[in-house]
Amino acid sequence: MWKYRNQTLISVIGLAVGFTCFALATLWIVYEMTYDSFLKNAKQMYVIYKPDTFSPTGISRRSPNPLAGRLHATFPEIVQATTVIPAYRAGKVTVEGADFPALIIRTDSSFLQMFDVKILEGSREFLVPGSTKFAITREKARQLFGNENPIGKTINNETIEICAVVSGISKQSNYAFDLIGSFRAQSVDPNQMWNVSYGENAIIELLPGTNIEAFEKKLYEYEVNERVKVTKMTIKPLTKLRYIDPNIDREVQFQHILIFSVSGLLVVLCSLLNYLTLFVSRFRIRQKELALRVVCGASGGSLLAMLSVEFTLTLLLSVLLGCLTTQMFIRTFLSLSEISMSLPVIYRESLMYIGGVILISLLLFWLILFIFRRRSLNLSIRRSNKKLFRKASVVVQLVISIGFAFCTIVILKQMYFLHHTDELGFSFQNRGMVSIWGEGVDGVLENNLKQIPEITETVDALGMQNLTPQSGRSSRGISTWDDKPVDADGISFEIMDVSPEYIAFYNFQLLAGEMLTAADPDSLVLLNESAVKAFGWHDAVGKRFDDFMVKGVIKDIYNFAPTVQPKPIYYRKRSHGSDGSMVLFKYQEGTWKSCKEKIEKMIKNDFSEMARYTQILKAEEEYDKFLKSEDALIKLLSFVSAICILICVFGFVSLVSLTCEERHKSIAIHKINGATTGNIIAIFAKEYALLLIVGAAFAFSTGFFIMHRWLEQYVKQTDIPVWVYLSILFIMAMVIVLCIGWQVYKASIANPAETISKE
Repeated sequence: MWKYRNQTLISVIGLAVGFTCFALATLWIVYEMTYDSFLKNAKQMYVIYKPDTFSPTGISRRSPNPLAGRLHATFPEIVQATTVIPAYRAGKVTVEGADFPALIIRTDSSFLQMFDVKILEGSREFLVPGSTKFAITREKARQLFGNENPIGKTINNETIEICAVVSGISKQSNYAFDLIGSFRAQSVDPNQMWNVSYGENAIIELLPGTNIEAFEKKLYEYEVNERVKVTKMTIKPLTKLRYIDPNIDREVQFQHILIFSVSGLLVVLCSLLNYLTLFVSRFRIRQKELALRVVCGASGGSLLAMLSVEFTLTLLLSVLLGCLTTQMFIRTFLSLSEISMSLPVIYRESLMYIGGVILISLLLFWLILFIFRRRSLNLSIRRSNKKLFRKASVVVQLVISIGFAFCTIVILKQMYFLHHTDELGFSFQNRGMVSIWGEGVDGVLENNLKQIPEITETVDALGMQNLTPQSGRSSRGISTWDDKPVDADGISFEIMDVSPEYIAFYNFQLLAGEMLTAADPDSLVLLNESAVKAFGWHDAVGKRFDDFMVKGVIKDIYNFAPTVQPKPIYYRKRSHGSDGSMVLFKYQEGTWKSCKEKIEKMIKNDFSEMARYTQILKAEEEYDKFLKSEDALIKLLSFVSAICILICVFGFVSLVSLTCEERHKSIAIHKINGATTGNIIAIFAKEYALLLIVGAAFAFSTGFFIMHRWLEQYVKQTDIPVWVYLSILFIMAMVIVLCIGWQVYKASIANPAETISKE
């Protein structure tokens, strides 16, 4: 190990990084896939989904408050049902002027039975509909009130009173909580319960042995005809909700965690192949030494033990370095993954996954030793020229390294495209929004913003929807339109209130007709491309639907996640809303920090008394939130790619060095027969150039297939030009030339007479 310390160091570093990435990613995956699995009847619990035009994915867990009870009374397969308003992950409570993070849910008494929550002390008043009293977990009570009895205490400026202490549940739940309350008073009115939603989720527990497919079919065909018609309902397992619900907001998407785990495993594979290739090369060089050991009385078992110790020490050093690496990045990992787990448990789980990889590696190592032990020395010499294992290992390392580099470049190119493309239908760079809700604010805010020197343009947007972040929209069903097919159903449309100034501010892109003007009547509207397709029109300008006429057609606007298809929208002139003010503004490039500071100071000085709620947003930051998972993946893959390429490069250096050592006699004979240094380098270069071409062919074909499938999830996609392939191939070729050039040059300039005499 010391003689070949450079190779040992690279193997240890590569394995350590691979072990760390693989173990943490696998731990993350298992954590995500075991949400709510601690519940006694978790396998029988399901969440109701229904179509939702406001959801980017078209389905949502949001359901009317009484739905769970209605389903329980209708379907005998349902044992229990409850309704829950999930906690807001960034929720806070105020105690004596200090803010504390808190998960607050609203539910009914059935939740306590289904989630095995017990009232430890206090009353059940927190379950009375419309009550302002809450129950608190003992853990949160200690955080907020220390050792004092929490019952009777108040929080949030005395608007909430604690009436009970309850047992908590694991934070590894989709419905984790610190405080429990009943549904708001507005929801208690029977006339409002079906059409007022605060994001309620309906959760049901089915009888064991229920035919899920048959139940899903019955549920899908069932209709609830109340004030709000509920149809086409489906169910999803509670234990799978965390990683199959596309509407759950998370820092890193589940599929990206899988990619990270596979990446770590590939780094381990690349490191192991690199190590085993060097080991096999050294094994051939050491065959005389091993033969002498046998002659001197060494047994096969002792030789196996001697060689195994080297490999085992390499693995153990890698695990130790991996643990140190984990310790360095554990805070970042816990913040990114939102895993609620102690460090000892993380180490125990991670080492368990690493142990599995090590066991497989040892078995592979012993298999190679067994193969070499079965071969005689003469047979090894006769077959040494083929070096199939060495060549195959080099090709695999090249495939992994080039593949990683290719995929990382394509992902980077796609992210750059999404951040800078002009194909999103609107412009959001150097734009922001300020909203203040309160009496007497309307009109004043815009004038004050115009006084800030960094701001170049303002638009009064009160009564209109913000694009980034996308604010609430209304929708309506369109039942009549020109050229409507006889058998066509109605179409659900989103509605956006705009003004001519608003349209110009965001630079909407006109495709046909004209933009709206201040003089236009309310019956004139704009349609987006998706709306025109939904109507089946070729020329939409002048066409009518319901009480509206189309004045113009604009490009689809992608102000949401880039994987979501735009919906049919019609744009109408704005109608003013409630008291307050929302102003859009442009600012000079590079001045956001100072601009925001001046806006905050202005609000504090001029609107602190009248403002009930204020908000300052940067459009670019809000849009970037859609890509936060991809940005995290890029950072992870870039690091892994660098490690893979580093392993491959040093592997080449070590392999060529060993090859020169193994073939020093052959090089000397070439020199005696008149070969120049350039001729000898060309022999090696030709061999490795062929391996590079083979490896690149596999890597590019596999990488293109994977990235083409990955790009398909995005509505707007970048291309993969030829320069991506050529640049990677050129860089790898240069690396190989530099690696083999120096090593072969040193071997080729040696005195051939001295080499032969030593042999």
